[in-house]
Amino acid sequence: MALTEDLNIYRSMYKLLLGIIDARNAFDKPFKYVVGERMVNHALNCVSLIHYANEDRRKGAREEHLDKFLIEFDILKTLIMVCRDRRQFKKDAVLADIFLLTADVEGQAGAWRRSAARKPES
Repeated sequence: MALTEDLNIYRSMYKLLLGIIDARNAFDKPFKYVVGERMVNHALNCVSLIHYANEDRRKGAREEHLDKFLIEFDILKTLIMVCRDRRQFKKDAVLADIFLLTADVEGQAGAWRRSAARKPES
């Protein structure tokens, strides 16, 4: 079993969290404290769910945590799109980085979920 911090999905999600925190600091005041805080909280929940999915060895627990992760991540993506549409990302490069990390995390999570469904728990 790999340490959670060694997983690619964890490292990508952590970078995404840091990117969201940095971007939020440049948001307009109403977005910073309402939408920005929700984005940070959902990203933190996603990081927690990666830990749970990696550590919980009960039968079916990994799939359960990954399903919760995917729901939480979809909410985060929606909040990112709202900020994009309301032009809260002040630099296009920041938005591009966030979108690339979002796609990376989503792809890894989907692959991990499919893999977990095929493999019996050890």
